[in-house]
Amino acid sequence: MSVNDVAADPAAPSPVEFGLRLKQAQHLLGLRVDDALRPLGLNLGLWGVLREVARTPGASASELGRASFHTPQTVGGLLQRLQEHGLVERSSGRGRIVENRLTPRGAELLRQATAAAGDAIRVPLAGVDAAHTAQASRFLSEFISAMTSLPEGE
Repeated sequence: MSVNDVAADPAAPSPVEFGLRLKQAQHLLGLRVDDALRPLGLNLGLWGVLREVARTPGASASELGRASFHTPQTVGGLLQRLQEHGLVERSSGRGRIVENRLTPRGAELLRQATAAAGDAIRVPLAGVDAAHTAQASRFLSEFISAMTSLPEGE
């Protein structure tokens, strides 16, 4: 099934209803993950930046922002909080760019947070047929690809 097949099926929701369902799922998932991360002193935004720092050591705030769905300014504030808690080291790098790296403490907290987030996601997924989960994952990948290939303004 392709993204275009949704419009061809008369039983399919309207594009607006579909978009709102995606947003509702994203919102509910975010709340669950935030609840799971709170006991560790993190939230979804902090965890996302920690994940990206681990994935791309030495990345700038701008690079981390693109990867974690935040503006560079927001990431700068999140990085400052992570640094204050000893989870990230920030140092001068290429030109005026500040490079960011996980500390050992940050790496350990990231491991714990990722496990907690995984559990928070796994619980509701347990009530969904595995074939549906796989199909939804393929669809979302296709939808994201379609969205990112659109020209600006479309």
